Amino acid sequence: MLSVIIPVYNRRGALLLCLGALDRQSCRDFEVIVADDGSDDLPVEVLINYPWHFPYLYVRQERKGVRIGQARNLGAKLASGTGLVFVDSDVLLNPTALGHYTNIHQANPDAIIGGRYDWLPPLQITLDDVQSKWKKVVSGDLPKREVGEAYLGLQGQDPREVANDVWFDSDAFRYDYCLALFSGNMLWPARIFREIGGFDENMTGHGGEDCELAMRAQERGLPALFSYEVIGYHVWHPRDQERNMREVKANVEYIRAHHDILALGVKLGKVDELPLVGGTHAS
Repeated sequence: MLSVIIPVYNRRGALLLCLGALDRQSCRDFEVIVADDGSDDLPVEVLINYPWHFPYLYVRQERKGVRIGQARNLGAKLASGTGLVFVDSDVLLNPTALGHYTNIHQANPDAIIGGRYDWLPPLQITLDDVQSKWKKVVSGDLPKREVGEAYLGLQGQDPREVANDVWFDSDAFRYDYCLALFSGNMLWPARIFREIGGFDENMTGHGGEDCELAMRAQERGLPALFSYEVIGYHVWHPRDQERNMREVKANVEYIRAHHDILALGVKLGKVDELPLVGGTHAS
């Protein structure tokens, strides 16, 4: 069984869509754990007010700033699955994602697995759209959101998918293992995640905690795979990019102080899935 761990902080609307995408998965052998990082908008109501077809747990930590790694660790402590699937609250998994994750995890029980991470343009997406108009959602064929000049154009395919020769088949990057595992859509074997200590809870704010965790895995020689068939679609939302960049820079300095970045050179492998666990699902 898989445990899907979703950290959330004041993204109740996005969480509703994220859960809606999980509710239409072809593979049903999973549980959901929502780890609330001290939200003001009561995301637990999104869980209890809808008839979801999966078991779920909700856990909340006191609000002390953005501590997304700690929230994920809190969710992982409650997980009962052999694979921990980390999905951000603003990400929609394609209907066969958990089936493919299950396939790869069963065939490679000690491997970390990265899934694709694509960006949707600003759209007016509803729960009904996610559950019954999936092709329109992922093709961008829905009414557009009015976002003004704040929209920075973040949309398109995962660069690991588009430029796979650079990411997987060349020596252009010495540490692509670490940079190519995004915590918005990845699976960790539960045993290995706990043995390695989970996310570093000294890292707070926006970004980098997934790279640091992957560096510890890479330093230990743990295998990592990438799947083209597991796709997470990022739902556009307003963001404070200036604050995000300040926090990322601080976290990068923290990583540099704790790891020999240039010494890391292990590559991600590629996988081609076999018959899908849980059958197929209409798109």
